[in-house]
Amino acid sequence: MNFIEYKYKDIGKIRSGKRLKKGYIVSDKKTNNRYIRVRDINNGIIDVNNVQYISDEAASYITRYKVSKNDIIISVVGTVGSVASIPNELDGAYLTENCNNLLVDEKICLKEYLKYFLLSRDGQAEILSHIVGTTQPKLPIYGIEAFNIKIPEKECQNKIIKILNTINNKISLNTQINNNLYEIGKALYQEYFENEEYTNNYEIKQLSDVTTNNRNKIDQTKEYKVLSAVNTGNLVLSDDYFDKQVYSKDIGKYLNVDKNDFAYNPARINIGSIGLNTFDYNCCVSPVYVTFSVDKDYIDFFDFYFKSKKFNAEVTLRASGSVRQALNYNDFGMIEIPYPSKEMIDKFNNLYKTIKDRINKNKAKISSLEQLRDTLLPKLMNGEIDLDKIEI
Repeated sequence: MNFIEYKYKDIGKIRSGKRLKKGYIVSDKKTNNRYIRVRDINNGIIDVNNVQYISDEAASYITRYKVSKNDIIISVVGTVGSVASIPNELDGAYLTENCNNLLVDEKICLKEYLKYFLLSRDGQAEILSHIVGTTQPKLPIYGIEAFNIKIPEKECQNKIIKILNTINNKISLNTQINNNLYEIGKALYQEYFENEEYTNNYEIKQLSDVTTNNRNKIDQTKEYKVLSAVNTGNLVLSDDYFDKQVYSKDIGKYLNVDKNDFAYNPARINIGSIGLNTFDYNCCVSPVYVTFSVDKDYIDFFDFYFKSKKFNAEVTLRASGSVRQALNYNDFGMIEIPYPSKEMIDKFNNLYKTIKDRINKNKAKISSLEQLRDTLLPKLMNGEIDLDKIEI
């Protein structure tokens, strides 16, 4: 396979994204205006289900900063070098100022090939070599223009794209299946624990009666990953989720969070910043957080409950503070819930286990496919693999 090396400035143009006007925010409240952020990009794929929205008024100020399906975007501030193509569902979405849109001449370089090149070892090396700044890394436009891009003939580009897209499509399919399975689990939760036919028979308890507040500091002899509670109702790895480091350099006073324990940010719980630790690492959160555990048989029940509209309404009633609504553990503990009997929890868990097991199997498939893709990518881009010998 023969390559010709081009400077990006000779084969493409660059269009920047746009910062929202002061006073406007992104949210999960659905509108006709989706807004793509750096955190929505993962290994060449945009997580469509997590992309948030802006109001019509906010959108009216950034109408020139839309992307089209199949466009290639790259993050240029904070977490620099995340690359993805725009899926059909996000045609016409708005783009954060922390990303640029790469408009390449497809007579020379196909868009999808450019994406995979930039995701490859050589592509990432080009990106790293043109980053400026240390406190807040940036990839300037002149840096992108200077990228050296190795491009084979069109036939080879198409074969590489076909191979890698086949794997990515399987990843996307399994991800969508998991999203659907989660919705089935949510419907099951609502049937058992929000249906008055059942809940009228449940004992009313305060959360302080069925949760245990934990304030254990980390063991400083161990390595820890810092978690953050985000408004999707999940705990995420901070380094993976945010464009820059949002936690302290010194985490010595941070709180330990065991697997299957919950944590929330008292100042942001009103927007859903509470979640379950599902990670196998040693994990911790900021000391401003509240961490707590529940009966192991009730973990999935509470995971759904803390994402429910009913819980959010209870938080809104009890949160205090004029600028930010804060909810300490004492006030959190006063929230009353219909607490299911062990018999009902066992019925729910037995049914949900089948769904959860399928979700976990699909996650394992996704992980395996990602490893295959990441192994093939550099070999395909360097011509180490004979494309004619690969059957799809």
